[in-house]
Amino acid sequence: MPRGEPAPVGATFVNQNGYHHTKTEDGWKATHVLNMETKLGRKLESNEFVKFVDGDRSNYDISNLELRVRGDRKSPEARIAAIDALIEELQAEKEDLLSKIASQS
Repeated sequence: MPRGEPAPVGATFVNQNGYHHTKTEDGWKATHVLNMETKLGRKLESNEFVKFVDGDRSNYDISNLELRVRGDRKSPEARIAAIDALIEELQAEKEDLLSKIASQS
């Protein structure tokens, strides 16, 4: 589409954060949100958002989308498990960086 001309309904683009957007009659909207609203048959509530199950923002297939509610936390046990997983991931990254530093010496 030429610069300076309005995009037609249905046009798409990917923003700098990797989110895919689609032009609607009401303006631009995130494609993953549009897909979830279509599945639900309604617009999202202000406290709802859509999460990518596999973390891939280019995979906006409905099977990869999960409706979440802001402030709706999992059980304390689930949160602890998530924290433990992050600690393990960060520890592995730290060890990798220390190895790289040691090999440069």
